[in-house]
Amino acid sequence: MNIGKYRERVKQAMEPILLPEQKSRFEEYYTKKAFRIERNMAAAIIIMQTCMMLIFIFRDGGPFLSARRTGYFSLYGFLMAATVCFLAAYLTCFKKENYHSIVILRRIYIGIMCIWGMGITVLDQIGGNTIGVYCYLIPTIAALLLLEPVESIVVFCTNWGILVLILVVTGVNPENLFSNVINGTFVTFLSVFISIRYNRSVETEFRDREIIAMQYEKIRKANDQLHELAFTDQLTGLHNRRYLMEQVFGQFEEFRSKDYFLEMIMVDIDFFKQFNDTYGHLEGDVCLKKIASILEEYDRKDGTAAVRYGGEEFLVVRITGQREESYRPEEELMEQIKQANIPREDTVWKRVTVSMGIWKGLMKELDSVESAIRYADKALYHAKSAGRNCIYRYGQEESGGK
Repeated sequence: MNIGKYRERVKQAMEPILLPEQKSRFEEYYTKKAFRIERNMAAAIIIMQTCMMLIFIFRDGGPFLSARRTGYFSLYGFLMAATVCFLAAYLTCFKKENYHSIVILRRIYIGIMCIWGMGITVLDQIGGNTIGVYCYLIPTIAALLLLEPVESIVVFCTNWGILVLILVVTGVNPENLFSNVINGTFVTFLSVFISIRYNRSVETEFRDREIIAMQYEKIRKANDQLHELAFTDQLTGLHNRRYLMEQVFGQFEEFRSKDYFLEMIMVDIDFFKQFNDTYGHLEGDVCLKKIASILEEYDRKDGTAAVRYGGEEFLVVRITGQREESYRPEEELMEQIKQANIPREDTVWKRVTVSMGIWKGLMKELDSVESAIRYADKALYHAKSAGRNCIYRYGQEESGGK
């Protein structure tokens, strides 16, 4: 029973945490996360190997006094040159954002470090020393350079197996062989454990970050939808009165201080109650949507908002930095509604018509937002009193759309 549980834990440890489609994102995430550590580690190794070579050069007898000394010197030079190449390729790939190539470079460099560690350990054994270099090198690699769980088992166990085979076959330092094998085996399994734990912790961190990011994105989208629902009229798709007051006129005082110009067009569908009574509320909704679709074209223009103010009333609000007397969107809008030719047989025009009330002026002339709405509403009242299907500008003149 205990063996079964152990097997299950090992199986769980070896199972991948990330989905295949997450691998490329993880490679980018980990490379950016470990960039400074790996760059500084490579630079430190270059400096250390250079110092070791200088020590051998200035040591009595020089670096080639004996075969063993030559071996040490050659291995230091080999690791320094390999690290320089690794660092140059690493920085190039990082600059080009080629993160998968960095993963391959990292694996190659780990192999080079393992070969170097085997060489140094063999030379140490020839001198009757311990396997100290192996014992600190392999755990350091496991703790700093990321490997997949299977890769760590294959790399570290193969490396140790080859090293033991070399020590047994060559017969160097036979007095310490047994203790070295025991210590090295322990260090190897410890390194595998460290590497797997490091891999799992980094991948788990990345997975959790992605889950949090996904949840955040869902919340953001939900908030956007709630925002849209809060500021959108559900029938017509235009902005609603709340949007007008909070989003358009929310900076009213700032607009006033900058002498902004306001144009407010209040649009009312003529005899709409009569239309509903004659054709039904469903047809009434269709009519509202058609008028709204025409108004929506103006909503896409800079500084302009189209709003369903209530019932059959709409507002087109335009805020600009300067007065444009020649631009009269209300006449264009009236013509578009006429061209739409929405049929109805219960009026003399035999089509759906609208009346419009306009207020134009500097915002600093207003006491409040409600003042502009009130002026446009008064103008609309005059348009209705004049027989409907016309435009009335507050304090100005009436123009027909008949």
